[in-house]
Amino acid sequence: MKVKELKISPVPEDKKFSKIYAHVMLITPILPIIILSIFAYLNQEVLKDLYSVFLENKVFLIIFFIFWFGGMLNMSRETLNYLLTEEICYVENKTFYYQKYRKAFGMRKLMQNLELPLSEIVEVKEVKKPSIIYYFLNPVSHRNSVEIETKDGKKYKIMNSVVFGNRNTQNPTSEITSQRADNIYHEVKNMILK
Repeated sequence: MKVKELKISPVPEDKKFSKIYAHVMLITPILPIIILSIFAYLNQEVLKDLYSVFLENKVFLIIFFIFWFGGMLNMSRETLNYLLTEEICYVENKTFYYQKYRKAFGMRKLMQNLELPLSEIVEVKEVKKPSIIYYFLNPVSHRNSVEIETKDGKKYKIMNSVVFGNRNTQNPTSEITSQRADNIYHEVKNMILK
């Protein structure tokens, strides 16, 4: 028998615009390639002009491309792993269950599945707030709320407390996110300790 189920998602189910915007963020890194391809298809002169500019400024453009490509990979990874997800946890038959699903483009894929007997859990604690620098360096930031430690020393950080809504709810160091993280932590702790 399930005691209580806690289900959270950074993108609220009832907000269609947020879902669409999150998927657009996933596609955004490849947008310059798509635009360049369209311009090249429509006008061959644009391609020749870009090629001559590239030959004149090789070093600058290579450095720019490396930074852009690194940012593209990071943003796609963060969006898929922390924004387009759904996390579910519950206790059933003296076992704590945690599942993290990736929900992108109408598909739902299991990313992480934990089954921890309650007797194996040593400590449940709140994860520390990240530094403000993390928020500025990461376009899609996350903040896990709960850290579970088992008898064999393994630590699991679960339950993202950032909500994709407005500027304050996306900031992992904001007061709103801290309150949500605190609520999630207390719910999970009460679920495990009962």
